[in-house]
Amino acid sequence: MAKLLALEWGLREARVAVARTHGDDIVVEQAFAVDLGPRDPGQTFSDETVADKLAKALVARGLGRTETLVAVGRASIELRQLTLPPSPPEELPDLVRFQAMREFTTIGDDWAIDFVRLDTADDDMLSVLVAAISPDMVSQITLTCQAVVSSAPKRLVLRTFAAASLLRRHDRGTTQPCRLMVDLLADEADLTVMLDESVVLMRTVRLAVAEDGAVQSKALLGEIRRTIASAQNQLRGRRVEKVILCGDETDQQALKHEIESGLALAVELFDPFEGIQVDSALQANRPAHAGRFAPLLGMLMDEAAGATHPIDFLHPRKRPAAPNQTKRHALIGGAVAATLLLMAAGIYFQLSSLDAEIEAVKEASAAMKDEAEEANTSIAHARSVEHFLASDITWLDELYAMAKQLPPPEDAIFTQLNMNTRQPSGAQIVLDGFTREADQISELRDSLRSDDRRIASTGTSNDPRREDYTWRFKETVLLTKTISIDPPQPSAEPGDSEAGHPASDAADATVTEQESAAQ
Repeated sequence: MAKLLALEWGLREARVAVARTHGDDIVVEQAFAVDLGPRDPGQTFSDETVADKLAKALVARGLGRTETLVAVGRASIELRQLTLPPSPPEELPDLVRFQAMREFTTIGDDWAIDFVRLDTADDDMLSVLVAAISPDMVSQITLTCQAVVSSAPKRLVLRTFAAASLLRRHDRGTTQPCRLMVDLLADEADLTVMLDESVVLMRTVRLAVAEDGAVQSKALLGEIRRTIASAQNQLRGRRVEKVILCGDETDQQALKHEIESGLALAVELFDPFEGIQVDSALQANRPAHAGRFAPLLGMLMDEAAGATHPIDFLHPRKRPAAPNQTKRHALIGGAVAATLLLMAAGIYFQLSSLDAEIEAVKEASAAMKDEAEEANTSIAHARSVEHFLASDITWLDELYAMAKQLPPPEDAIFTQLNMNTRQPSGAQIVLDGFTREADQISELRDSLRSDDRRIASTGTSNDPRREDYTWRFKETVLLTKTISIDPPQPSAEPGDSEAGHPASDAADATVTEQESAAQ
């Protein structure tokens, strides 16, 4: 049985859970917290004190090198919800990364970006929750893991989704209302709104260190109210009907009564260890604040079951790799070699059979002519396929090229981008937006105009209701591109150059490529 170690740490505390796999299930052997002491918020994830204290705690419990899963909190990443046009699943990772590079202000090309789809968008749009983590943060976490368990982490999971996964397993088979899960940690709290089986909103709030528990509960109650209001706006009026509080009655009963009386909502206690196989020694000595281990247990359950973690920064979603063409090329090469071998054998046979009858030679010549005609037909079919492939527009490249030429966001903003292939004028992109000054619209048109783009303006108007961007415009970009297709070469055999032969009748063809997609 393989062993897995789940790990996360913050400013004041680190939490560790160790389990052995049992088929698609786990048996939790150890679960404990390590006090990191007061730390400066400016310290990094690779502080030597963190690695030293974690390493000593693991050695004391007889734990060595183990496959490690690490959870990170909301405060360690960049997170944003994006609305995208419908697209094929294989193109979605590239589209998400392209849009994230435009929407996020701090990320770079080397940042790890992962995402999950949400069910909060309109029918004709796609809503995704995008998470990004800096390479420096990944490097710090990796260094700490190497110092603690002598190996890099296997997974780097967003903590909120791991806890939500555990709750979904606990509620499997039962219909649940819109609910808010509250996971109270040592120095922060995760507030996660779940609709059916999906996470639709997440927040992480910092908890002030207060000796009076009532003061901390009052502050947390205010954050819960704000989260519920934000979720109601995002879900178009649908309300949170229940609060799930991670923990058991020994440490969360008072907070449960506080939330029930302050918000008039039903509150359920969710013990992360309930329904999970636990080693007898751990069962007799369970850790304090059991609710804090929900993300770790959720990670362990998903990994043992072979499930895909919703957000994994070490294995983000990517466009599927192109099919391996090696086998296909080998088959083609073998066929060509076999054909050449057969042709050589035929020529040798002909040279050794000079005494064959003239009629047999004529029949062979006629057969070769038929084969040449069939080959020309195949070439014509191949040209049709080549024309089809050449007519395909790569929209991400088109958008990227156009984006580099657009004015800066200080001068113009865009409210809508539509792409369509079914217009009478052909492929087009329609841009709606506003500029600060009227003459900036002319600059916008000039920046969009190129050899393969024509601009058709539908007019401008002044919108006095807007304060900064008052000039409205609507520009149509017509896409044109000329592609030359070479004709098939005529046969070199005598008698094949007469009129009516497919090779001699072929002519240069010019195809105009017009294609677009709706956003």
